[in-house]
Amino acid sequence: MEILKIIQLADDTIYSKDTSLRKPSEIVTDFGTEFQSEVDQLLEVFYSWKIAVGLSAPQVGIQKRFAIINIDKSKPENTVVIVNPVIQSESGKKDLKHESCLSIPQYRGVVERRKNTHITFLDRYGEKKQLSAEGFLARVYLHEIDHLNGILFVDRMKPNDVLEKVETKWE
Repeated sequence: MEILKIIQLADDTIYSKDTSLRKPSEIVTDFGTEFQSEVDQLLEVFYSWKIAVGLSAPQVGIQKRFAIINIDKSKPENTVVIVNPVIQSESGKKDLKHESCLSIPQYRGVVERRKNTHITFLDRYGEKKQLSAEGFLARVYLHEIDHLNGILFVDRMKPNDVLEKVETKWE
């Protein structure tokens, strides 16, 4: 099976509304064989990118509400598949940090987010789950949930902020 490709926006299309990345994804209702295959495909793409800490299905052209998160790939047991996530709360101090995205390669921008989040979701088999995250991990969850809603990190930047070009290996 061919590894799915990450949808990447070119410099002149980063702010374009004419991309599937700007469309809200569909709620998952069927957790059968086809969906399990899609989760496996997303996991394969996720683990093929060293720099990835999160990846949403819409980033590979699957318009469904699920994403994968793991900020330490040396511990695969910490990989979480979130399906149909709902943010229950965001709390704590507002935090300004740089964010980047595999769909907007070689750029980063400053995004303000709360330091803590609590979400409910289904796992890849449809079991109800919840979790709380703080700091960088909370930021990753919120970033991936934004993708499921058709929001990119550039949409969260303040109007006068500019994207910074970064020299990073995007593989």
